[in-house]
Amino acid sequence: MSIIRKFNSSRKQFSYNKIWLYGIISLIIISIIVLWVAKKKENLEFYWNHPVNSTSNRPASGYVTMQKFDGRLGNQMFEFIALFHVAQKTNREVVLFNGHDGHELEKYFSLGVRKINRSCPCFLFREKFISYDNRIDKMIRSKDARNSPTILLRGYFQSLMYVKPVENLVVNHMKFQESIETFARHILRESIPKGWREGQFTRVGIHNRRGDLVKKTAPESYFKTAMKYFTDRYKLVQFVVASDDIEWCREHITYDNQSSSVNVTYSVKHSPGQDMAILSLCDHVIFSVGTFGWMSAWLANGTTVYYANFDRIGSPEKRFNFFPPHWIPME
Repeated sequence: MSIIRKFNSSRKQFSYNKIWLYGIISLIIISIIVLWVAKKKENLEFYWNHPVNSTSNRPASGYVTMQKFDGRLGNQMFEFIALFHVAQKTNREVVLFNGHDGHELEKYFSLGVRKINRSCPCFLFREKFISYDNRIDKMIRSKDARNSPTILLRGYFQSLMYVKPVENLVVNHMKFQESIETFARHILRESIPKGWREGQFTRVGIHNRRGDLVKKTAPESYFKTAMKYFTDRYKLVQFVVASDDIEWCREHITYDNQSSSVNVTYSVKHSPGQDMAILSLCDHVIFSVGTFGWMSAWLANGTTVYYANFDRIGSPEKRFNFFPPHWIPME
């Protein structure tokens, strides 16, 4: 009997030990789950308060912004896009400093990036070349840049090589403010020729940069050739002309046969942002020279014709770095 009692006692002790062991294991598992949930919550709160506007899924490791926005609207759009190029490669967040006053982007676009107080020490990269500056790749890998809370860019960054890798992302940050887009749609709706119906004709925007480039810009013959390209392909075409010299355009950008199938209208006394919004809503774009026409065509995302003889572009390599290959050069 004593042997049986000892055996039963041992069984009970084993059962108690087993229960105790299971309890410890359960506590460990529960603790791990609690810690995992807490970490997930922390990460979710981080993403909510620090939106990652690069293509990476990791929390941003710092900031990238411009030291100063140079030039006018088209220039500043290239500069803004370059920020996303660097942000994508360095897993940083694109921001604007509160001291970034005077640039045109915020007048016309809902940029979708945060504005913060200056976060320094900062690492400054100053562009040397008007086309793609391959020093930027070395900068991105440098220890000084990686250890700086903020990378500052300074330059114009006018190259397709900055745009192409991030265009699907950055186009979401290039949304016109609602008032600007509403205005542009109203202007286009009011300009529809009598008897024409929306959706039954092709609208082609034309931008002619003159001003400081008047001696280098496209001649009248270029616009006639480019316009013919579209009238040969579409039955009903409306051309919408915007320019910094609209009087020259009224005289020279016309259509010889103003028939019922072709209409030319002019955007008069509108702001740069309003003109760009109007051009971006066209089906296709013709432009002469300059970044304003380039960006208008890029936003429109249709068939683009550009002036091939602008001597600032220079070598075929620089031309390739500036114009998308499917855009059509004409003289």
